[in-house]
Amino acid sequence: MTTLIDYVDTLVEKLRDALPDILTITADRPPRQQRSLRVPAIHIEIEGFDPMQEAGDSRLLADVHFQARCLVDPSQDRAELIARALAARLAVALHEIRRPVPGHGHIRLLSAGDDAFSAEVDGYLVWMLEFNIEIALGDLELPGVTPSEIHISWSPQIGAAHEDEYEKIT
Repeated sequence: MTTLIDYVDTLVEKLRDALPDILTITADRPPRQQRSLRVPAIHIEIEGFDPMQEAGDSRLLADVHFQARCLVDPSQDRAELIARALAARLAVALHEIRRPVPGHGHIRLLSAGDDAFSAEVDGYLVWMLEFNIEIALGDLELPGVTPSEIHISWSPQIGAAHEDEYEKIT
């Protein structure tokens, strides 16, 4: 079973592989007590799930809404352009990853734009990229019991009354 945490950790690892020069790519919020972050940085959050429906097996399909914040130092030259360029690089990386975990949905990019109102990253220039991925939550049903013997017969000599007439094939 792939948990939601496993899924997000896999996504982060694939982004780290795709953007090796970005030293901070994480799904954890920036620490509240830390006032300086290593930038440029990308912080991914799950914003919510919707709609949820049966997957047709024992799992639940959830359209998981992600927000990825691209943080840069506002005091560096061309900071606003650098923030936009980082968001564009992230969009391309997500597009190329397409399906982070087999058996789950594809990444669907939604929008990117300025995110000046995030208190947890106050003091940094932030651009946010939003995307969705349909994720199957829960365990797949166990396949059942594997038979140790298989018997066969042909109609009309079938059913409980003819069990002694069945031929053992394995």
